[in-house]
Amino acid sequence: MTNFEPSDVSQLHIFLRNTFMERGISIVICCYNSELRIPKVLTCLQNQKFKSQINWEVLVVDNASTDRTGAVAKQCWTLPGVELRVVNEPNPGISHARRRGFEEAHFEIISFVDDDNWVEEEWIQKVYDTMYSDMEIGILGGYGTAAFEETPPTWFSSFERSYAVGPQGANSGERTTSLYGAGLNIRKSTWDKLQENGFKFQLTGRKGKLLSSGEDSELCLAVLLSGQKLFYRSDLTFYHFMPPGRLTWEYLMKLTGSFSRAEVILEVYGSLAKGDSGLNAMKYQNRFFSLLRTAYDNIKFLPRHISLIFIKKEGSEIHLKSVYLRNYLKEKISLYRRFPFIVAEIRNGKWNKHKT
Repeated sequence: MTNFEPSDVSQLHIFLRNTFMERGISIVICCYNSELRIPKVLTCLQNQKFKSQINWEVLVVDNASTDRTGAVAKQCWTLPGVELRVVNEPNPGISHARRRGFEEAHFEIISFVDDDNWVEEEWIQKVYDTMYSDMEIGILGGYGTAAFEETPPTWFSSFERSYAVGPQGANSGERTTSLYGAGLNIRKSTWDKLQENGFKFQLTGRKGKLLSSGEDSELCLAVLLSGQKLFYRSDLTFYHFMPPGRLTWEYLMKLTGSFSRAEVILEVYGSLAKGDSGLNAMKYQNRFFSLLRTAYDNIKFLPRHISLIFIKKEGSEIHLKSVYLRNYLKEKISLYRRFPFIVAEIRNGKWNKHKT
């Protein structure tokens, strides 16, 4: 009788789940008051072109909207042979909406298309081909291009990555850092496996007007730690619509502060994924040394913190760096007592194949 190593059994399990799960793609659009945005999103999906027969559906998750999002979505959808379903998720927040999407999706590959993402006409074909060509790819990301309603500020191109815009690598290939949440594609079996093994988010996604963030990045890094690949395909493209309200310096500062607070947790995942040991591990996984390093970074940056009194802040990289470091330090202090428990939960999770 053949003896399987644990890693072989794990890969066999993934193979069997992907083989017997119904092949196809569920497009999941998480919406909050999206009646004005969703028609364009659905038009792009109805214009998809295919080289082969693919089973797919559209699932609109109406996340506590107070407008006619669901009704408008149904009115816009006229493509025969492809089902559009609207499901209601009463608990506000992108975290709840995505979880509902996982529960309701009929197909193995889930493509999270935001309500401001206009995907290219071969989106579904490319996602399908990539994910089914390599069963070890757990998450796939693409290239976002900004679409503007008004002329963007001159500083936008310097900070476009904060808006999930631009390349996620020099070329297509595996990634060892998180991918954009916009246009994120993941296997349903990958999510189910994480849940079965007790994975719990430490971070939360956006909720209403609150810019809490990091859940999508945490999911990417959890998938990486679980033993599957993150893959970036540079020719998998979408437009990311930027309304004027997102193009203010005040909005970018809030976004930067949100990113820096999330990074306190995300760097733990990154350190574990890299297999850090010794001093490197202590810098990111030990609360005292991690806080000490962060305090030192702020002290070292102090002259530039002070220089902001005399320079124009809008468009200044120094200003954003200052916002980032200050919020980063505040979060380290806020989490100081809980930090060892958070690290232990991530490090010792049954889903984590990179245990140290």
